Amino acid sequence: MENNTRAPLHIYIESKPGQVFHKDIGWLELKQAESFDVYIKEYKDEKDKLDQKHKSDRKKAYNDYSRKFDEVQKEDKKSDEFIKQNYEKAKAGQVKKETYDANLRKREEGMAARQKQYTELSNEYHKNLETIDKKHDEDVQAAKDKYKSVRWVHQLVGDRRPELTEESFNESVGIGTTAIGFTFDEFLEGGGAVYLEPFWEGTKPQGRYPHGILINAKGKKPEVILGEWTDAQNNKITNPLKFGSSVYLNIYTGALYGNNIQVQLKDKDQVIRIVTLGLTNADDKLFATEYLSNNTEERGKEDIAKQGALFERAVSVHREKRVPGSAKTGYLVEDDNNKYDGKAKGLPNVQKSKFVVYIDPLWETMGGESLEIYPVVYHDKIPGKQKTLQDCILKVHKNAKDEVKVDNSNSNKVVVLSQVETDIAFFHPCQYSLVTGEYNGKKATIFERIKDKYKNEIYYRIVADDKEKPITITIADLKTDHCAFENKPEETHEKKAVTIKNAPSSYKNLNIGKNNISFSVFYPKPTHAQALDMMSLSGVKKYSYPIALSSCAISKPLTVEVLPALYYEVGFKLAAENPFFTGQTKSYTQRKYLGKGGFFNKKNNKKIRKAQSNAREENYKNEKQEVKEGRLSYNQFEVALEWGFNDIKEEALTLSGEHPVLNIIDSAMWVINTISLLSFNKEADEAIAENKNKRPDQVKKRDKKRNAYLAKKNKTLSKIPFKIEIGQPAFAGAVKWSYVASEKEGGEVGTLYEVKFKADPLIEIKGSLDLLFVATKIPYVGQVVQGMTAVADTVGSADDFWNQVVDFFGGGDDYKIQLDIDYYLDLFVSGAFKIEATATKYHTVDGFKENDISPSVEIKFGIECGGSLKAKFGNVYSVEAEFLGSAYAVLNVAKNAETNSLECKYQGLYATVKANIKTDSDNLNSNTEDNDAEPDEKKFLLHDGFAYEFKLD
Repeated sequence: MENNTRAPLHIYIESKPGQVFHKDIGWLELKQAESFDVYIKEYKDEKDKLDQKHKSDRKKAYNDYSRKFDEVQKEDKKSDEFIKQNYEKAKAGQVKKETYDANLRKREEGMAARQKQYTELSNEYHKNLETIDKKHDEDVQAAKDKYKSVRWVHQLVGDRRPELTEESFNESVGIGTTAIGFTFDEFLEGGGAVYLEPFWEGTKPQGRYPHGILINAKGKKPEVILGEWTDAQNNKITNPLKFGSSVYLNIYTGALYGNNIQVQLKDKDQVIRIVTLGLTNADDKLFATEYLSNNTEERGKEDIAKQGALFERAVSVHREKRVPGSAKTGYLVEDDNNKYDGKAKGLPNVQKSKFVVYIDPLWETMGGESLEIYPVVYHDKIPGKQKTLQDCILKVHKNAKDEVKVDNSNSNKVVVLSQVETDIAFFHPCQYSLVTGEYNGKKATIFERIKDKYKNEIYYRIVADDKEKPITITIADLKTDHCAFENKPEETHEKKAVTIKNAPSSYKNLNIGKNNISFSVFYPKPTHAQALDMMSLSGVKKYSYPIALSSCAISKPLTVEVLPALYYEVGFKLAAENPFFTGQTKSYTQRKYLGKGGFFNKKNNKKIRKAQSNAREENYKNEKQEVKEGRLSYNQFEVALEWGFNDIKEEALTLSGEHPVLNIIDSAMWVINTISLLSFNKEADEAIAENKNKRPDQVKKRDKKRNAYLAKKNKTLSKIPFKIEIGQPAFAGAVKWSYVASEKEGGEVGTLYEVKFKADPLIEIKGSLDLLFVATKIPYVGQVVQGMTAVADTVGSADDFWNQVVDFFGGGDDYKIQLDIDYYLDLFVSGAFKIEATATKYHTVDGFKENDISPSVEIKFGIECGGSLKAKFGNVYSVEAEFLGSAYAVLNVAKNAETNSLECKYQGLYATVKANIKTDSDNLNSNTEDNDAEPDEKKFLLHDGFAYEFKLD
């Protein structure tokens, strides 16, 4: 008979006490590693019958032998009793001696004959047994021969039932094997399963019970044994390594195969340990970090995509030649692609978690330039739920000579889950492991059993506009064979895998298939009031559609949540134009900054935050001043807010209440106000007051105090030729946030923040050196400069002499004059730090998506000169003359993100000239000026610049 026409074979296991068999799944659950026998059931059934017949035949032969033996024995016993009686009679004289002797001889002859009978019976019996045994052996062999083309599946199982083919046999189990003495090894304890199935060669295994069986053993003593750091050849690492190396961390375990462990890497802080006499463990945690950028040289915190304190990794079995003596080891058959040569090579394997660790240069900022890294392992089943492996040390040093690369890793994934399922309940033949969704042309993975199996419910969240569009949810790999409801056709998961919980009328254009469901959804455009309420994701009204996804192995409630295609955009500025905010609003609203630190204010307690919130809300109630472009004081900024739906702008909104975007503005304002402390606001205010003749006494008093302070250092104000000026910061920006589906987490929606920001400058510092003061210290030149200064001072004081004469003769103000002359010559250097972020995007679920921040530094150096003349002749005529001139060079240093280089641009040498003359004649009291137009500044390029570019990689 051809194998492909034969019925599939079945499996049989001789279970032992303590083992639990789950028939609905075909799963044998062992408490620990042990041995037992496994059979082809058809062979076992036939053999059992043959054994029973064999037993019966042997019993029949024995009974026949026993009957005949008993008959001879009975005759022998009768003869024995007769001779004993004859002997007694002979002693009593009742029987002659000759008669007794004759009877005795007959007795002996009878005994000899019966002994011969015994021998003949025994020989006949054993011959019959041999015939019976031979027939049994022949029958058993004949039964075995029926299965001489049988192969066996004997393999480890991953996260689902194995996909088997006619090549899925294990050559370590010989062809034609009908029974196996199976041993479940200790190194496979933990929950991962083995699958066994006999099948006809050239046919496809069935992959399920009763044809095959899943076997696993949890183990009685889950443990973490030890850890080792190794290179690609599994050699232990003993020398310090450079940052940027990649190595293997091996965590050897027992009874944890198929489980996930969490590993925390720490750096021994020897200084803290010594200072505290070893009583304090303040060791630095080294984080697993995934990056947006592959450029390891230029990474910063802004490039972090995902970060976690724990490395979550899988425990599996690994082929190794060298293992520690205490490790759990065993042999697995080498995969030779089934050469059909009957040869199987067992290779040593060990239970452990083996994963790559990238020695992240970022760790240098966490632990310093010298690290001693050791792991702490966490799992709920091990004693104490954690184990610190203090002896498993990897030394890292900034100046180390050795560098190890086990692969091309340049980051550390936070989570790498086991692909071995330890909960065999999920292996019921009626099951699924993947659910997908599709809306508006975008597909998403909503559910994956390997990582989502223990979630109580799952969600598919989408962002919709006011136009109806279909949404489809599909169970991608639904299998309903051997459903527990096969005897109830209307209840089977073939028909009931997808169901709805609400009335069908709630699902527009509803269509339910065997493994999918589709219906139409939309989100009505919000009103103005609703848009205000939904500025925070937590305040969004969601439309929900509950669904149930069912199978015998796993059933999950799924809720479709529809969110609005809303977006909000806010523009803000301080002392600058705003090129980023392109909203409809043409004017900004003044807001008062309340001193919050934004993201820098994390340590504030709830009481402080509540007080700030109340103050802000109270401020919003105040009348708001609409202004055009303009310069504000440091405690105010300008802000405009709009909202839109489906990428169409709707209208302006008033920003009120607490919102994350205010943290961004507050953070910027905190920086600005901190810098403003350097800008001498109080002195500036007093200078303005002095010019307006409002507070001259206060200014004089302050100058007196400053002179007293400087006198202690043997200096005076007039003797300080160098001054520093802090320029006012100016910034502008825009923040747009909207609800966007996650790209990393299927079925999730988060808030996407798009930030554009420019500070020009964030801070500017200018230092000036009075060259005229310096010139007075130069021989000969100093005398000339002092002479010029004396002449100017003399001319400037001439008005004092004339006005005294006028006062003497009582001439009045009409005859007084005023002459003021001033001039300066300064050498200056200024530096301005600027920031521009034109494409920074952050998603609350996915993290940073783009992060293009361009800082730059502009440096100017040159000479400034200027002078002024003011003359006033009574109330008849006045003239004011002012001239300014400068010659300076400009150098700009900025990073070019596209070419990953540092650009140094010398922008050239410039000269500027500005002159202004104002006159007023005839009647000064008329307050009219003959020429009061502001003159333009003339700027000349003396020679062109040039640029250098330095590669950063």
